[in-house]
Amino acid sequence: MRVYIKEKACLFRFTNAAWGAFSNFQPLAVPIVAGPWSFQFSESLYQAAKFAGHPDVQQRIAEAPTAREAAAIGRTPHLGIDPGWNAQRVDVMRWVLRMKREANAAEIDAVLAETGERPIVEVSTRDTWWGARPVAYRYQGHNVLGRLWMELRQQLRENDPAARSRAWSGRIRVGCLAGGTPLAKSAQQNA
Repeated sequence: MRVYIKEKACLFRFTNAAWGAFSNFQPLAVPIVAGPWSFQFSESLYQAAKFAGHPDVQQRIAEAPTAREAAAIGRTPHLGIDPGWNAQRVDVMRWVLRMKREANAAEIDAVLAETGERPIVEVSTRDTWWGARPVAYRYQGHNVLGRLWMELRQQLRENDPAARSRAWSGRIRVGCLAGGTPLAKSAQQNA
């Protein structure tokens, strides 16, 4: 668990509030194109990546009108979530954030620059793995999503090749919807 002080952090929860660009539920100005689909929300891409062998489920997720609906489909275990998902979910999220940033570079780069050196924290009352829960004047949690944004911020500043989506797609063994991955092969076989 990590602790963040409210006044010293860039807190995000709602898409229309300050730092909302970091939310995976924010509608994207430029959709992310991955595999045969276009994703209006980075949450949709993340959820679709769970279903490497099920392009029909991925299509339902891609076509969901809201990020919340895409997440609900993606959280349905009996639909065939890839058995290697949990071991890969953080790397998939790294890839998703890079795909989001590459599709919407001007917006994301500007917001990342505004954060300076402050910690980026996803506020969540339920999920202390991806976010942090409010406790008095601070936030406590693993904040994995916020830490991945901070990692990307640092990599961009250093011109690190790991800031690019293609640096991660080859490391992902579940369906990340990028060329040459199990999902892309599966989708091509079913086309």
